[in-house]
Amino acid sequence: MFRQFTWTVDVTFAGLDKGGVETVPDYVKGLPISDAQQDNVILAYAMNGETLPVLNGFPLRLIVPGWFATYWVKCLGEINVLDKKYEGYWMKPAYRIPKDGQEDKPGNLAKDTVPINRMLVRSFFVLPAQDAKVAAGKPVMLEGLAFDGGTGIKTVEVSEDGGKTWKAAQLGEDLGVYSFRRWKLSWTPEKAGNHTLQVRATNNAGDVQPAQASWSRSGYLRNVIESWTLHAT
Repeated sequence: MFRQFTWTVDVTFAGLDKGGVETVPDYVKGLPISDAQQDNVILAYAMNGETLPVLNGFPLRLIVPGWFATYWVKCLGEINVLDKKYEGYWMKPAYRIPKDGQEDKPGNLAKDTVPINRMLVRSFFVLPAQDAKVAAGKPVMLEGLAFDGGTGIKTVEVSEDGGKTWKAAQLGEDLGVYSFRRWKLSWTPEKAGNHTLQVRATNNAGDVQPAQASWSRSGYLRNVIESWTLHAT
């Protein structure tokens, strides 16, 4: 998307919206030139064959597939190519995560941090709705979605016994490594009462959702196995 000069280091993207108060810096995000030049990084001015709607970022929106939405800057008004690393407020100190190999702990925060970047593998229940009533002894179609930061989803599994055993769900159409992957699984509640189900995904890189959520000072990077409760009657 961007031509690289020998001096190019970062590209910054500024939105037209302004901070609500004077002390809030204008929203500007930066990408290393190597990432900004990827074929899947685009500037979107249309959606579904029509002009990009205001709520989706008119007149221009940055699309960075696989990266957290903080980079998907709406209402773009300015793009700059820099000869140095950009460290504006929304890159540093905001939206930081521990550098690889380090972790945050209460009272012992990671000393080295980097800007948040790619999304982690995640999966969710969608149907039936949380706390819905279902019929005991009759099949129920569980449905949901999964995604990751760009390797694609390999498997989705569901557990009804607290993670002791897992059943493979059927994956929907693969629309590309950056797309949501739908999944479904027929499940029959054997008896009346509350049933807690869990879902986990594995991506093509072999990353699996963890059973325990990792802690971070800002609450980022949550991808713990999700639980869902249904009531069988």
